[in-house]
Amino acid sequence: MRYVVIGAVILSLTACSKAPNGAPGQKLNTYDVEPSAQELAKSPSAANAPQPIAVAIPQMAYSYKYAFRLAGDAIGRAEQTHVALCDRLGPARCQVLALDSGKSDGTASTGTLKLRVQSSIARRFGQQLQDTIAKAGGRAVSSSIAAEDVSKDIVDTEARLRQRTLLVERLTEILRTRTGKVSELVEAERSVAAAQEEIDQAKGWLGELRGRVAMSTIDISYDAVAADPSSPRSGLGEAIAGSWSTFSIGIAAILSTLIFLAPWALLLGLGYFGWRTVRGRVRRREENDHA
Repeated sequence: MRYVVIGAVILSLTACSKAPNGAPGQKLNTYDVEPSAQELAKSPSAANAPQPIAVAIPQMAYSYKYAFRLAGDAIGRAEQTHVALCDRLGPARCQVLALDSGKSDGTASTGTLKLRVQSSIARRFGQQLQDTIAKAGGRAVSSSIAAEDVSKDIVDTEARLRQRTLLVERLTEILRTRTGKVSELVEAERSVAAAQEEIDQAKGWLGELRGRVAMSTIDISYDAVAADPSSPRSGLGEAIAGSWSTFSIGIAAILSTLIFLAPWALLLGLGYFGWRTVRGRVRRREENDHA
């Protein structure tokens, strides 16, 4: 019976494959394996036949960023409106990843929201976000779209997955049919386990890559309103808002100072009143003595 050495196959598989985290694959021992019936059935003419060139569509992972400015007391409502838009799509098409709101003087002044949205509707969803902000009296100050091409990562991971799957199948066939030393069979089982672990890691990484392609991330930030200087009405509103803010801060500072000084002023007043009382008694006594 004709045998070929599987060592070259295993070495090539090990050399060109890496674990999903970038770590090199584990070294596996070599074993003899009989060619499969499909390999023997392949003819040179079939191997040399021209194959059509497949054009792969780039696999892109998109991320969107939006920055909005609106009245401080409307930030919380805007966040909840955006969350409601996401919930309306359902968890299969939109998911809330993070929600945060910062408050100053009891009023929301900042906020952040992170969503994961189905890539096919991400741009339309972003337009809906901007429309709701416009209805709330706010505006978008910045927006950006970033794309990462993960095609190579997906292709490499799929190739590694196929290679390791083929290796496990061949080593499993050896364990089922070959008779040899116990140490060799034990080593083959270890090699199968190592290859299976790499298969599981590759499947997990491949699932994450495909998930990034299917679902886009949307990062939203909210800030207190800052008027557009090109608009006279907005400039007047900004001046009024700034004046009121300064007045409020001044009143708060005065009240804080009065509250801090009130106990000391009370003590000083009582001391002064006591001193005046004692001095008056002493003066009257001196006048009576002279009389």
